[in-house]
Amino acid sequence: MKRAIPCLFVACLLSIGCEGNAAVGGDYTINITNGQNGCMTEDWTVGDTTSGITLDVRQDDDQVQLDVQGAGGAYLDFVVGSSIFNGQVSGEEITASLIGSRAYSGGGCTWTLTVDLDARVNGDFMEGTLTYRAVTNMHPDCGVAETCRNIQSFNGSRPPP
Repeated sequence: MKRAIPCLFVACLLSIGCEGNAAVGGDYTINITNGQNGCMTEDWTVGDTTSGITLDVRQDDDQVQLDVQGAGGAYLDFVVGSSIFNGQVSGEEITASLIGSRAYSGGGCTWTLTVDLDARVNGDFMEGTLTYRAVTNMHPDCGVAETCRNIQSFNGSRPPP
């Protein structure tokens, strides 16, 4: 029985769960770089960058809300129908989604956009990816929209507390 406590302690040290979730809240300034254009979106140039985007991150235990501010937020509001990601924090990892409400159509296909955010926070630095995907009515006219993805990478920081 004496061995059980040291084993549990070592197991705890090796897992993020014992440390709890990182404090990820704050106002970040991020930079985004366009990556893969799997959906062949017009006006999407691989390698293009946008800098100085303000991201307001609010955390309540393991729940997180990320609100894109300024021109970046206005762009997402226009194209996707929202600029607010909702998700969870697990250790230093953030997974969140922005569920779009702006409807698009082509032929018999209708769709909205969802943007999935996967990020890692290390101190006051955040980096990750944004994956844009269509949520369709699954009509045969949707074709590649069912499976295509556009990817952006991002990184940024917040002022120390």
